[in-house]
Amino acid sequence: MPGELKLMAVVLRTVDHGEADRVVTLLARGHGKLAAFARAARASRKRFGGALEPFTLVKAELSGRGGGDRLLRLDSVAPERAFHAIRGDLARIACAAYATELARELTRDHEPHDELFDLLVDYLGRLDAAPARPATLRAFELAALAAAGFQPRLDACARCGAPLGEGAVTFAPADGGPLCERCAPHAGPGRLPLSAEGLAALRRLQAGGLDAGEGPLAGAAGRESREALERFLTHTVGHRLQARRFLDEVGHLLAD
Repeated sequence: MPGELKLMAVVLRTVDHGEADRVVTLLARGHGKLAAFARAARASRKRFGGALEPFTLVKAELSGRGGGDRLLRLDSVAPERAFHAIRGDLARIACAAYATELARELTRDHEPHDELFDLLVDYLGRLDAAPARPATLRAFELAALAAAGFQPRLDACARCGAPLGEGAVTFAPADGGPLCERCAPHAGPGRLPLSAEGLAALRRLQAGGLDAGEGPLAGAAGRESREALERFLTHTVGHRLQARRFLDEVGHLLAD
């Protein structure tokens, strides 16, 4: 990695260090996930101002080489887009916090993920412009999984590739998606039933991206798709996302 970097990034997380410093995790265009040490970040408004708030799009200057246990140094940062409307609404805050944590957990350090970066900026922009919607969040989850190379297979049996038929299926996170009748008895842990309507909703959102999330996703299909993707994501990242608890608490505030 070069000794000096100027980049566009989304702030994924900040962790206080010592009395005045912070460790900042960024998702940067062209560079992927980076961790940087911001010296005196809580004391120096000249260099950092309020730009280190989570889910802020920033222009940042970093130096150092990173790698191993060494952190890059965050020399300066300026907000490019703060997404102010998100910060006054609990449902939008919960969705933005969840989206940034998911982006952080799906990526490894210093591996470029420009598709995921663009997706996250797009999703934050939509949250900034309109109320949080369950369908848009499900679409983001599916698109984030695809961008990181972990998308579930929804067009056929995830285990053998056979057609799924017209009725309900077994959704098996450990096997990569829904299973046909022959494979269903051998499903791994975390399996759950998924109706034809729930599967159709997931297929629509996977194919249409964030634009497909503008439509309604209520009733049984909404509940099933939420549960199926939560289990799939928990299996994929190895643990339940911390932001999920807050999201569940304010989930009733999301617009249908």
